[in-house]
Amino acid sequence: MPAVLLALLSSLSYGVSDYLGGLKSRNLPTITVLLVSQTAALVAITATLALAVGDIPSARYLGYGVLAGVAEVVGLSALYHGLAVGKMSIVAAVAATAPIVPVVASVISGDAPGAIQWFGIVIAIGGVSLLALGSSSEDEPHALSKPGVSVIFGLLTAAGLGCFMLAMDHSAQGSAQWALLSARVSSVGIFTLAFLVIRPKGELKLQEWGWLALIGILLLTADSFYAVASLKGVLSVVAVLSSLYPVVTILLARIHLGERLTPKQVGGIAFVLAGAVALSVG
Repeated sequence: MPAVLLALLSSLSYGVSDYLGGLKSRNLPTITVLLVSQTAALVAITATLALAVGDIPSARYLGYGVLAGVAEVVGLSALYHGLAVGKMSIVAAVAATAPIVPVVASVISGDAPGAIQWFGIVIAIGGVSLLALGSSSEDEPHALSKPGVSVIFGLLTAAGLGCFMLAMDHSAQGSAQWALLSARVSSVGIFTLAFLVIRPKGELKLQEWGWLALIGILLLTADSFYAVASLKGVLSVVAVLSSLYPVVTILLARIHLGERLTPKQVGGIAFVLAGAVALSVG
């Protein structure tokens, strides 16, 4: 399968997974959605590894995977809760600025970003500012009236997933599959502890188990598509196409939930997505 198609399938899987995660978090406790979906992903990656032949990477690489899982806990918790209580279109768009974290890390380590990446950072920040200042066009039953709330959760998501990308990049140098497994073990462990502490009320209906498992499988599928695409194709092209996943979430929110945006918010989303693409190109 061509790398371009794999990258697009990665974006599609990420976008649908995010949308379903946020949608289910509107009716179910967020911790329940996170625990069940991530457990499903853990079972799937464990089954995949059981069929694979290869050496276990060193503790150093596995350690980075564990750190990636911790960062993912922060990112996904903020994402699903933000999509549940805020405006999906804004949360998804702001979350797309996650690549800023690896760029900042490269600056700290002495590797200066290129002009395109600096341009991406500037217009992404401008887009986030527009979204924070924009006002809701009309009240929605599930969205908080202040768009700033959606921006805050989007930024928390970006910070968490940006750190996840950074740690996963180091861990995958040992083995991509083991990196995914160690991250999932870490995140599922944390979500399990949180579930036991919070003790959410209510029982899951049979059909809900299927939907939550699908969320986790889609997330793992997206990771896998991206990993294979990055090996088969030009990384800059693959990164750009894979960064388009917020468009899927935004379109689903518009079509299924009827979310409406002000012109200022539409402009902000356009700036943020353009910035995310520029960051990926760099």
